[in-house]
Amino acid sequence: MNGGLGQDQLGGDDDEQIERAIYLPPGFPYLELLTLAQVLEVAEVFTPGYGPPSAGLCHPMGFLYEHHFERRSTILLPDRNVASRFAQIAKGAQATDDLRQVAAIKAFCHFLDILVEPSIAFYELAQKQGNAVANEELAWFRIGDNGDAFDWFDYAIGEIDRIPPSTALPRIGSQELAFPLRRWRRNYIVALKIAELELSSIPNLQRMLTLLEWMHNDFIVAGPAAMLACIYFAPNSPPRKGLLKQLRSPDRQRALDGVRNAAWDITHLSDFIKKVNEAEGGSTRYLFASADKALHRMAKFLFEFSANGIRIERLIAGLAVWWPPNEAERIAACIVRLLDEASNSARAIHTAQRAGFIDHMIARGEEAILTWRNPLKGRP
Repeated sequence: MNGGLGQDQLGGDDDEQIERAIYLPPGFPYLELLTLAQVLEVAEVFTPGYGPPSAGLCHPMGFLYEHHFERRSTILLPDRNVASRFAQIAKGAQATDDLRQVAAIKAFCHFLDILVEPSIAFYELAQKQGNAVANEELAWFRIGDNGDAFDWFDYAIGEIDRIPPSTALPRIGSQELAFPLRRWRRNYIVALKIAELELSSIPNLQRMLTLLEWMHNDFIVAGPAAMLACIYFAPNSPPRKGLLKQLRSPDRQRALDGVRNAAWDITHLSDFIKKVNEAEGGSTRYLFASADKALHRMAKFLFEFSANGIRIERLIAGLAVWWPPNEAERIAACIVRLLDEASNSARAIHTAQRAGFIDHMIARGEEAILTWRNPLKGRP
């Protein structure tokens, strides 16, 4: 099909075969894309915000068909590690396995007309390493995004070890990226509360129910953060290991850094779900990209149970994977009740709008983490 005519046969409701043709430009690397698709499918680097086609999530024909016949556009939302590696490759980084995987994502997106929108990623980088670093990396990201896709393909499959240097110098902007997003600040407060409850001695179920009541009474009912807490506090949850790193470290600043990272994870995922919900019924769909398997498990859980409204039966079934059935029912009922009250009440976010309220909640939450003492050691 390279440079020629692609054909797709579709079965209708009456089982008739409808044959449609897709004309590909000369030199279009369809067979090579099939190879990339298999690599990316096995690596599980994508979580879709839509139901993937029967051919498979990464099969090129699925994207080609929906782009040409259904007029759908696809946008990729990379996490910070993917976006940063994208920029490193553009700057001429020597190939590693991780970088080749990111190059495969870039080449795959280019040839299948998938737009890459890094939005949240560079805000996270700016908060951690400063505005100048984030703006420079964003400039290199754009250089790479406009680079020769065949070079990126060769880099991905091991034909070359560096991308040829660009003749264009990056135009480094001066965007204010270091100031934390309002959404991140709210997610940070919830992450601090999750960490505080995790450090307590109360049972898992009580931690979860306490968090939900705290959201309702003292803060805001943040749906995605609540759903992630359902995974984190669950007694049988493998993904929890990657969410709050170094929480019991003797160095309490490292514990706080781990909570900040968790807040960025929540922000990436809540942004993904927000965009999916806003695009419902339209022609745009979203893919989340990350090399973090735990993050993908949480993204899939969020998409399944937070996109387009929560249904209690599905939520109970999902929670029952990690919680005892009776506890899953209690948590699901509480989430649905609180979300329903929040959406039908004037109190939705009025608390968080009081002057100084967010700063006060952050200071209180950080103090709880920084002053925690390990009861087994009697010291931080």
